[in-house]
Amino acid sequence: MGRYKSILKADGDARRFHHTVDIPVPGQGLGRRLDGMADWLMKNAKCEWATHGHTEQGRHIARYYFESPWDAHRFEGQFAQDAGSGNS
Repeated sequence: MGRYKSILKADGDARRFHHTVDIPVPGQGLGRRLDGMADWLMKNAKCEWATHGHTEQGRHIARYYFESPWDAHRFEGQFAQDAGSGNS
């Protein structure tokens, strides 16, 4: 997908899913932690979700969008407690 289309998709998901969890991405990437997140989402997310990369003040962030505030809260509790995430 081209960059412009991916931006449009991220904007659409931001309008569609009102609950977000930001996971800061360290310089070396998320590594195996990303596998754990994907596994958790497949097994535990009850509603729809999406993810997009985001840059804020020069920091790379994996932004997860959730339809359900419950799924967002549980995901944040599982993966973001040490990462300084924002859940809105």
